[in-house]
Amino acid sequence: MASGQQTDPKAERGAKTPVILPRHYRIYPFIRAASFLYSRLVLGFRCKDRFRAGPGEAVIVLSNHQTDQDPFCLFPSFLTPTFPVATDNIFCGRLAGKLMDWLGVIPKRKGAADVRSVMAMRRVLREKGSLMLFPEGNRTYAEFQYYIAPGLAKFIRRSGATLVLFQLRGGTGVSPRFKRGFRRGPFTGAIREVLRPEDYAALSDEALFQRIREGLRVYDSESGQRWNSPRRAEYLERMLFVCPKCGGMQTLRSRGTRIRCGACGCAAEFTEDLHLRFEDPAAGFPRLVDWWRFQQRTVRELPLVPGEIIFRDEGLSLRRTQPYENAVVLETNAALRVSDRELVCGGHSFPVTDVEFCSVISGRKLAFTCGGADYVLRGGPRFNPVKYALLFHRLDTKLAREGNDEYFGLEEV
Repeated sequence: MASGQQTDPKAERGAKTPVILPRHYRIYPFIRAASFLYSRLVLGFRCKDRFRAGPGEAVIVLSNHQTDQDPFCLFPSFLTPTFPVATDNIFCGRLAGKLMDWLGVIPKRKGAADVRSVMAMRRVLREKGSLMLFPEGNRTYAEFQYYIAPGLAKFIRRSGATLVLFQLRGGTGVSPRFKRGFRRGPFTGAIREVLRPEDYAALSDEALFQRIREGLRVYDSESGQRWNSPRRAEYLERMLFVCPKCGGMQTLRSRGTRIRCGACGCAAEFTEDLHLRFEDPAAGFPRLVDWWRFQQRTVRELPLVPGEIIFRDEGLSLRRTQPYENAVVLETNAALRVSDRELVCGGHSFPVTDVEFCSVISGRKLAFTCGGADYVLRGGPRFNPVKYALLFHRLDTKLAREGNDEYFGLEEV
């Protein structure tokens, strides 16, 4: 694996220092073995495909992103050291940052162009290494494919690397993003396509980009497969916050296999084939993506009263984070309030106009950047961070004005 130290903001490595170090070849077999055991025993993941890079062959592995554990599912299929690119949130903390560096993970700033990350990736490829990328940058919520930057095709072409498209199937059933525990059901992976430089030389950048998008697009709800869990709907309110019948916000509550609105009683079962079955079919949607689109429309059309609270939650913690440094705890068990003017958590206030970036991390964390500093809000088990991510694309924020975050925008997916 690549060392990743070249991205350390404190000290970048010299241009002559190799990225791929001898230790990466020594430890990679152990990483593969541990990943195989974890993905097989915990997730039930299966993949028969194997790929070995040839001598002097640079490789870019692209995969769709379904679970937090996806890198562990991919490692066993690649027999030569493969260096993952990951959000810099996992580098927060001195020990975590050093460990990620030592293992060779390359940090990427979420939702923003990151010159250091691009330079690190190019150096790995120049040294004929292999990169592992999840170009959507965010694991799926409602199965739709997140935005992929069109510039990816140009990056691949200029690198002259072999392109491997890897497809994960079943991850949204086994480990949905709102999950409480794992589900039982099929979770598989396969190498969809291998394109060497001579194979894509004749393709235009647009054609190569479309080939990548199609190669990574997966909808588990269309597979006909089933995933079983007696708690398969629990914590759906981490993702869903608008009742489709009465329009009530933050009135939904899940239990077992069902989710219900506490205001009007509208209820639905989340079925084993990842569909929704409403008691009143006229009041709901057949799939999560349809509910997601409804929420986008609701936030887009939400009437705003100057200074009035739009969303609120209780019992949150607030931390200021920075890669390679321990997080600074600013608030615990605090109230969160957001209006069209400011975000207030406990005794800390942030002007909405200064919010540069906002995104969901895992199931119940909200990351945002304000005034050049990074923060993470963490709520209780049923905290829904999605509504805030959508709202900050409606308000007068920098990210809404510049459109520099495509994951939780208000354009229909």
